[in-house]
Amino acid sequence: MADILNFLGSALKVLIPTSITSWQALFWFAVLLFIVGNLGLNAAVRNIVFSVLSIDEIFKQLRKTLTPPKPDSWQSLLWISIFSWAMSLLPESLFLQGFIATCAWFFLIPGIHWFMHEEKFKVFDLTINVKKGLTVNGIWLAPWITGALVCMLLFSGFPENRLSTGFLLWPPISAIIAALPKFIAMGPKYKIPDPPARQELVILLLTNLLFSCWFQLLFLTQSWLVNYPSLLTQDLSRSAFVVKVVSNRPPSRGVLVLDQAEMALREQLEGRSWSQVERWLFELKPQMQQLETTVRSRLPPLKENELWHLDGVVVPRTEYQLQLMAVWKGPSADGSGYYLMKPCQITRIPDTRRAIARTMASTQITQVTCDVATDPKAGQPDVGI
Repeated sequence: MADILNFLGSALKVLIPTSITSWQALFWFAVLLFIVGNLGLNAAVRNIVFSVLSIDEIFKQLRKTLTPPKPDSWQSLLWISIFSWAMSLLPESLFLQGFIATCAWFFLIPGIHWFMHEEKFKVFDLTINVKKGLTVNGIWLAPWITGALVCMLLFSGFPENRLSTGFLLWPPISAIIAALPKFIAMGPKYKIPDPPARQELVILLLTNLLFSCWFQLLFLTQSWLVNYPSLLTQDLSRSAFVVKVVSNRPPSRGVLVLDQAEMALREQLEGRSWSQVERWLFELKPQMQQLETTVRSRLPPLKENELWHLDGVVVPRTEYQLQLMAVWKGPSADGSGYYLMKPCQITRIPDTRRAIARTMASTQITQVTCDVATDPKAGQPDVGI
């Protein structure tokens, strides 16, 4: 019995496929075809079986395509790059890992640029003109793809401000890559471009510098909107370079300023005696300055906080009404700024916590009730700011 088991084990070892193209794989595939044909399995199973052949054919074609036809080819540079990246995983030193991975980039970038020169690239028995496919309206896009890879090598892994620098340098670097063939003659040796080529180079360089200026405008506008979000509340429909992709406007940040001012006003006035509140209202200007300081300390830290001014004016009523105003002193669409208002009613209510024996005047305390903030109004309020 043991001899039989040993024989079966040896037979199974022999029949285990060593690769997908070995005779063992073909043997088991024939067995599978026999089972499928005799058991009458459905078409879905047969499609799965035959898809194995197509996958094997795909791998064959890919191996044929990526096998270097000669030592000086883009396939060789690609495989050297892959080998360098694999080797960068072995050292324990981070410096060595980064150095070897950087060397991989030095092989990958020229390899891809070389590949984009291919005019007769064969894959799956098809001949593809890669250079023609990357040409749009007479402009070959390969230098800009290579320039993007160079910027990835120089600026990847850096903070966001360095990434924006990579975007700004991408067009000029791409223009230099596109212009280099104009300075190289057969040999190779250096040459001076002829006058028509010089004109093309000047147009190429200036066009790419214009793209860099557009990128810089994009990053500058984004930084403005991050530090000064109130700019989004302006009407930008007449702007020549800013387009709002969202139709509805976000609420003005002045609403937050007024809400914080209301909270600070309640903390200072509610529960105090009426005489103290009247004295506070009579000295309104220094009190509003103190209130503004308190509000700014509670706002999220943004550069635009300094451009919001808090003021107030007392409106004659049966008791008192304080008009809180958040005034925007920063840039605006019409240049005049705008402001928001929040009316607050300051009234007297009886203080039930005090002793009944005291006078009526001494048992009255202050209550503050504020309405919602009004919509932004253009211009500046006439309160002597």
